[in-house]
Amino acid sequence: MRSLRLGAALLALALVAAACSDDEGDGEEPTPENGAADTTTTRAATTTTGEPLVTTPTSEPPETTTTTEVPSEDAPEEATTTLAPTVSVAAPPPPSNLRCVGGSADNELLVEFDALPDPAEISKVRTYMQLEGEPVIANGEFTVGQVDTTRDGGTRWAAPVRRVPADVLVKLYATSFNQLGQESGWYSVDGLYTAAGAPCGAAADVVLPPPTGTAGFDEQLEGEPGN
Repeated sequence: MRSLRLGAALLALALVAAACSDDEGDGEEPTPENGAADTTTTRAATTTTGEPLVTTPTSEPPETTTTTEVPSEDAPEEATTTLAPTVSVAAPPPPSNLRCVGGSADNELLVEFDALPDPAEISKVRTYMQLEGEPVIANGEFTVGQVDTTRDGGTRWAAPVRRVPADVLVKLYATSFNQLGQESGWYSVDGLYTAAGAPCGAAADVVLPPPTGTAGFDEQLEGEPGN
């Protein structure tokens, strides 16, 4: 009986030892050849510690749409500015019915003419002189206050022409200007200066022709007025 018990105990010990040997073999990890385990570990580390992924959006930004507003019928219209029509202002009347009168100063003659209507609208009177064959030259400019407006009870005015050569037949002109600076047409009259205070054309052998009866403008009018 003892031998049987001893044999059974030995058998049991052998079975236990065999079982322990199998458990230890299952727990050991096989070592791959050529360092495969190290390579796997390195790759895992690289994947874990690499740069963060950058996500690129796959959709385009929405397009911008420009909307043109159409004014409704009820919307108020924009205010518009209408310019007043241009008013044409007539030129002032020319001095008319000219007559040459002797002046009181040396080498001076006077151009006498009918009083101009509406003197307040006249800014000045200009006189011209022309020697025979020469252009018409502006001679002087005078305000209404500087013109003699007292002749024949105020019905006649007279403006001076100066630096008239002695004993030389000349032609005299007079024009008027309105407050806008527009100049009138002209008439002309012949004159002759002989001496200070002497009547125009006093020389016995000189007969003055009658005044020119047509008003107009002479293309030869030039020069600045003198005093």
